[in-house]
Amino acid sequence: MTNEQILDWKSEALLAEVVGYETDEVAHTASGSAVRTYRGAEYLDFTSGIAVHACGHNQPEVVAAIRAQAELIVHTSDVMRHAPQLELARFLRDLLSESAPGEPWAFQFMNSGSESIDTAAKLALKATGRTRFIAFQGGFHGRTLFGTALSCSNRAHWEAYEPFLSSLRDNILHAPQPRADSRTCIPALEALLDKVGDEVAALFFEPQQGEGGYFPISAEIGKQVRELTQRHGILLIADEIQCGFGRTGRWFGFENLGIVPDIVVFGKAVGGGLPLAGIAAPKKLMSRWSPGEHGTTFGGNPIACAAGLAALRYIDAHGLVERAAALGEHAKARLCPLLGKYGVSDVRGNGMMIGIEFRDAEGLPDYGRTGAIKAKCRDGGLLVLSCGARIGEPGVDNSTIRLLPPLNISFEELDRGLEVLAGVIAATGSDV
Repeated sequence: MTNEQILDWKSEALLAEVVGYETDEVAHTASGSAVRTYRGAEYLDFTSGIAVHACGHNQPEVVAAIRAQAELIVHTSDVMRHAPQLELARFLRDLLSESAPGEPWAFQFMNSGSESIDTAAKLALKATGRTRFIAFQGGFHGRTLFGTALSCSNRAHWEAYEPFLSSLRDNILHAPQPRADSRTCIPALEALLDKVGDEVAALFFEPQQGEGGYFPISAEIGKQVRELTQRHGILLIADEIQCGFGRTGRWFGFENLGIVPDIVVFGKAVGGGLPLAGIAAPKKLMSRWSPGEHGTTFGGNPIACAAGLAALRYIDAHGLVERAAALGEHAKARLCPLLGKYGVSDVRGNGMMIGIEFRDAEGLPDYGRTGAIKAKCRDGGLLVLSCGARIGEPGVDNSTIRLLPPLNISFEELDRGLEVLAGVIAATGSDV
């Protein structure tokens, strides 16, 4: 199979374009923070496969774990448990016992973050006997029908599926986006709960919103949300799919808020590059389920669990959580001098989860700017993504460039990428 054959096949439109690929490139090899393509291009990757490669691409210890497990057993489903699943659960239990002490945690492994959001919702319905959910504007919780209805960021994710989703949304309420400077979120949430709190099974939140614009929730708002849910007997579900496992400079994003959720949904980085996700809940809560009330064919696959365990052990052994915090402060120090210049209106985020927002001359979100920035960054050998929620309006925001490099990227590589990005921002914009 030659490079020419691969590139020819790409041109045959074999894959559905609904995914919305960022480039026309075809990945060939990758290692660390670099991705190489069949066309011969090489990119510095500030996307990490959308927050998956916390340890970088093809981390040797993760690759070795995959090879070793493939020689032992590949799949069991729910016929029997297997060692990598148990080892990974023990590792996660110990992590959560430090981050959220109390009753021991139990785990249900799935394949993807979206599935895990559904899993958490089903547990909340069973445990509480209630029928409604609350999420925040700007939130993103996946692409299943329930996850799509729960989300309230990019309209393109759900607009095509109305009016069917409206039937789901009859039982899903959205509170104002919990931005750090928000003065409307908590009063509106309090009023909502005073009205329907006894019908709400759970509130879903992201400790730092992803698709909605990389907005971290402040500790003050986080603690108020926790107090309100406890007052009304509502389960608090932390969506850690994008911000978990060191991405924000703490093992879990909720640690930045000084609170403990009732259910933690995890994914992306937990699989070390393979499909793996799941939920964690205290044993007493998880035991509200009876065998057979939920399940999965492939979730918690032996090879995925082995890869994930190797990745998490690598993060722990090499201090990548603390490193993410240091890298994030370094990056923000390099980016903050751009504030007020070239349309840059904000630089925000924790650890290696940083958003750079752009506004136009009228002070409105610059919806079109980030597409040009991404394209010119690719021309300069750098991969970046965009995000943002246009709340209450049709269309896609995408006024924010998001940076999520591997947590073990070198300071030299980080600086090289930031230099490319800063040059592109200066070349494509004017002062606010």
